Amino acid sequence: MTDRPFLLGASALALLLASTAIAQPARLPSGYATIDPVQSEWPVQVRQMPGQITPQDAATLPRSRAPLSKPVAKPEPRGPALDQRAPGLWTVAGWRLAEAPKVRADGATLSRAGYDARSWYAATVPGTVLTTLIDRGVYPDPAFGLNNMAIPERLARQDYWYRTEITVPAETAGRHLELNFKGVNYAAEIWLNGRSLGTMKGAFIRGRFDVTGKLLLGRNAIAVRVSPPPHPGIAHEESMTAGVGENGGMQMLDGPTFVATEGWDWIPTIRDRNTGLWQGVDLIATGPAAIGDAQVVTTLPKPDNSVANVEITVPVRNQTDRATTATVTARFDDVTVTKSVALAPGATADVTMAPAEFPALAVRNPRLWWPNGYGMPALHDLTLTTTVAGAVSDTRSLRFGMRQVTYEISLMDRNDRLRRVGLDLSKARTLGQQVVDGTHQGIRKTPNGWAASLVPGAERSPAVTPIAGDAALAPYLLIRVNGVRIAARGGNIGMDDFMKRTERSRLLPFFRLHQDANLNIIRNWVGQNTEETFFDLADEHGLMILNDFWESTQDYNIEAQDIPLFTRNAEDVVRRFRNHPSIVVWFGRNEGVPQPILNEALQTIVNRNDGTRLYMGSSNRVNLQNSGPYNWRPESTYFTEHAKGFSVELGTPSFPTIEAWTRAMPKADLWPIGDTWAYHDWHQTGNGAVKSFMDVLAVRYGAGTSLPDFERKAQMMEYDSYRAIFEGFNAGLWTTNTARMLWMTQPAWPSSAWQIFSSDYDTHGAFYGTKKASEPVHVQLNLPDHKVVLVNNGPALSGAVVHAKVTSLDNRVLAERRAKVGAGAGLVADAFTLDLKPLTAQGMVLVALDVTDAAGKVLSQNLYWQGANDAAYRGMTQMAPARLTATASSRRDGEEVATTLDLANGGPVAALATKLTVMNADGTQVLPAYFTDNYVSLLPGERRRIEIRYPATAAKGTTTVALRGWNVTPAAVPVR
Repeated sequence: MTDRPFLLGASALALLLASTAIAQPARLPSGYATIDPVQSEWPVQVRQMPGQITPQDAATLPRSRAPLSKPVAKPEPRGPALDQRAPGLWTVAGWRLAEAPKVRADGATLSRAGYDARSWYAATVPGTVLTTLIDRGVYPDPAFGLNNMAIPERLARQDYWYRTEITVPAETAGRHLELNFKGVNYAAEIWLNGRSLGTMKGAFIRGRFDVTGKLLLGRNAIAVRVSPPPHPGIAHEESMTAGVGENGGMQMLDGPTFVATEGWDWIPTIRDRNTGLWQGVDLIATGPAAIGDAQVVTTLPKPDNSVANVEITVPVRNQTDRATTATVTARFDDVTVTKSVALAPGATADVTMAPAEFPALAVRNPRLWWPNGYGMPALHDLTLTTTVAGAVSDTRSLRFGMRQVTYEISLMDRNDRLRRVGLDLSKARTLGQQVVDGTHQGIRKTPNGWAASLVPGAERSPAVTPIAGDAALAPYLLIRVNGVRIAARGGNIGMDDFMKRTERSRLLPFFRLHQDANLNIIRNWVGQNTEETFFDLADEHGLMILNDFWESTQDYNIEAQDIPLFTRNAEDVVRRFRNHPSIVVWFGRNEGVPQPILNEALQTIVNRNDGTRLYMGSSNRVNLQNSGPYNWRPESTYFTEHAKGFSVELGTPSFPTIEAWTRAMPKADLWPIGDTWAYHDWHQTGNGAVKSFMDVLAVRYGAGTSLPDFERKAQMMEYDSYRAIFEGFNAGLWTTNTARMLWMTQPAWPSSAWQIFSSDYDTHGAFYGTKKASEPVHVQLNLPDHKVVLVNNGPALSGAVVHAKVTSLDNRVLAERRAKVGAGAGLVADAFTLDLKPLTAQGMVLVALDVTDAAGKVLSQNLYWQGANDAAYRGMTQMAPARLTATASSRRDGEEVATTLDLANGGPVAALATKLTVMNADGTQVLPAYFTDNYVSLLPGERRRIEIRYPATAAKGTTTVALRGWNVTPAAVPVR
């Protein structure tokens, strides 16, 4: 990364450095005071880069060997302009869009019924300006090839008008009415019936406008002028010669917004910077007593989790000029509680219902929310109602999970000693205490990284518990849910979709794929995803969320300039999403700590509006592991060198399947590697440069000679790498490791960098290497020492038998061992160590592992190809073809098709990395599809049964399961 000039003056910088370094004693003249040692504290930012500062040389722009695509329009959205979803709740639809420079009328004129906007585009809402322009056929799909180059940068440098007309139903008469804009990027002026309602600013805050008496019975017009972020920066177009470019730039000044849209090393410059009504608009009708953002806090007071205490706090606002009494009713499961409150004219009061007053809120034998792999993520539907004089005034619904998050962490005490402690922040909230000091002064340098501090006196708080015996984990964070240590395996989502197409049907497969890969944690990187659906789906799939706010790397990215704007957006986000059980940590900044004024404000916001979750200023380094590496590294180093402790970012190249890559670009650009590959993130420079990957691929298997040849070899490489990443995590579980998270898991567009599945839901080798290493019960070979261990992510396991068989590539048995092993809940147990060195000295070997339970049921199978060095892998290129026999049959299961595939290897040679793909009769791939296993390896004589599930709507007529692999003869298996 390029350093920029210091922003601090010389004297300020000198003071800064003096305050952040440990002073060394010096010899002083007689009479001088002794220099006191200064404790190392977290430094403030001293440099930043503005991104691309001049347009790049035209000679370095990417070139395609095919013409750009033609635009293709989609059918215009249909339906009513006001669509009722629940009593007193409507979706405002029917929006039309125009570029502001082409509109001569002002807001007062545009927001009057009858204005002729038929020439405007039918807008896609929720969605961005670019989403609309693509849907209406103005520009080609920017996800394909170099089509993004056909879209002008002016989209980020002009305003836009949205407009709709609605007919307000008669049932709203006499009610208080509100328009709720759930997300607009970046700034908006709102007009109704010729009058200005006000403004909103920041991509993540709700705009709530009282329209009582302003909406008329009959026809009404709403007009919204939307402005993009004022510092959009300059686009960088990645190519083989231009390099990867900067990660972000000037747009960071405008945080809170979609800062990645200026361009990052996993996403191109998005031409409109995600400007527009990216979330929906609601009309809400209430009576005199309106419900605000309720909070539900659940705690587990008993060690056996047999009771869940549920505390419900409901803000109630008197919307009249008369004193009134409102009755609040809360209902969930079989629990109903009611409480009344007296409200002065225009006043708001919090109505709290807790077990001390309402014993029914101490729920016996609760259905708890658990992270994926630890139990079911049970959710409960809560309905809140206010009544005044017996009439219903307002009704709100939300979901919550009964669960409690606690933390183990090492913090500095007042004597500058590092203490390992347990934190119960829900208890601290009840006591009205802050126990963690995450200020710049409170963050201290320790022998093994930076750590926050305990607030003075917090050592004596009932919310802080000393922990002995975990010194090796200092200073790293460890997350407990419901009292259970969680081995956090997961990844990062930089952005759900590069055009913010966030409808539930589009996002659901992404979350199911995370769950299917046996992952349990996601980081919402730089907070780019704040639609309700994102958190709903995380809740439903048992995926914990580390939720960032909107600043990125310290001493690299620019810091936000409008702190009040930032904090208003942050407070709204915390209040809006705090009931989601999936959120477990709030982060102030990606890779660094926010500037002191912002860091301290965010801590206050989280304490005031949540209080049950940990706020950490930094997403790495402070009680966490530093980020990276991101390029290819030898598999064994994931056991010994990288990503210790709580690691939030770790990556290595992950090339998509040939099917997904073919869908991403024109045929002419598929081979050889060229600019279109680079544009889709096959990096030649930067953190994720592919040189080390390509070099080792060439040594091991030979350089790719065609796309099919390269893809086949790349899948072998990435399966190995991603399995090693998580097996390395397993090997150090609870001794050196508490979390390991990929950079990244989900691509925002068709990308070839890091992700474990494609933007169209296809899954490749990285996905199944991850899935294999993270399975509930797993047998693995630790690569540095060839120790075979049993990893038990579930309940205690006894009487298991671990079996290893080492064979040559031509199926000669070279060694075999068995051992009976038991493993406690969430623990790793040693089985035995294989002496592979003399075996690999003779050539490549296959190491087949399996573990069976006491009844003989197979719990896990795993197969490795191992050589004495990288060059030895060339022996695999001489393997004889393997021809598999297979049968497939399907059944309908609700809205899904379940296909059972039986595979058998009846030949004399192992079949390695057998890739399964479900195909329609017309040659299209069935997506999404969820496989119990894939890239399957079978020794001679082995069989495997695999289940594949996919939506019935994804299948078109008869289907087949296509087989191919490292040395597998391609075949198509008809599905009966």
